[in-house]
Amino acid sequence: MTPATGPCEVEFDKILDTVPEAQRSITRSRRPRPPVAAFVAALTAGDATAAGHIATGHLAATRSRLAVISDLFHPAQYQIGELWYLGRLGVAEEHRATAIVTRLALSLPPTPVDHPVRRGARCILAGLGGEQHVVGLQLLALVLRDEGWRVDELPPPTTRPELLRAVIALRPDVVGLSAAHLPSIRDISATIAEVRRLHLPVVVGGPAFNRTPGLWRTVGADAHGSDARVSTVLLRKLLR
Repeated sequence: MTPATGPCEVEFDKILDTVPEAQRSITRSRRPRPPVAAFVAALTAGDATAAGHIATGHLAATRSRLAVISDLFHPAQYQIGELWYLGRLGVAEEHRATAIVTRLALSLPPTPVDHPVRRGARCILAGLGGEQHVVGLQLLALVLRDEGWRVDELPPPTTRPELLRAVIALRPDVVGLSAAHLPSIRDISATIAEVRRLHLPVVVGGPAFNRTPGLWRTVGADAHGSDARVSTVLLRKLLR
């Protein structure tokens, strides 16, 4: 393993330039418009059948599990979260919507890329401490497997000692950490520092980091993956 690189955050348009041509077939200008509004409506109504038809339709149009997850599921989950935050959606409805998205994501067939990462590339994904919101990590794991990564998902809740033991035992190339809410950054900052002392890069993501630009730098991470598409390219860039 080589030493972790310094922080890097790459804008989407610049990221596209680093992706193999075969993986750039779906760009902003050519990518079919995802039916996010209809999908959100189905989720809030608890209509799993309608949501499934929408998801499979977008998969057929894009032929990419990444496109479904990043362009349909991710913005829909964000809108569901905002509806809950504004008091327009109850906790039970929010949990039901998340469960539907999770089931649909796990039912999507793999869509392996033409140019996968090098053989043996491995990453660990985890939510620290009391973090129970790991749906984003589950979706990212699916996309990374399409990219050829070997992905180890640590079950929540993951403590700092458990993460460090896994890192030492599994010897990944990259570590991905997610957080939905960070009342304090002390624990995640200390954890990232310990992982980087092992000469491993750390990518962070989740609502806590999406809501606060620059927080990823504050906690000492190498990069911030704002969604699955950005995260896959960042992990490729950090792979040595």
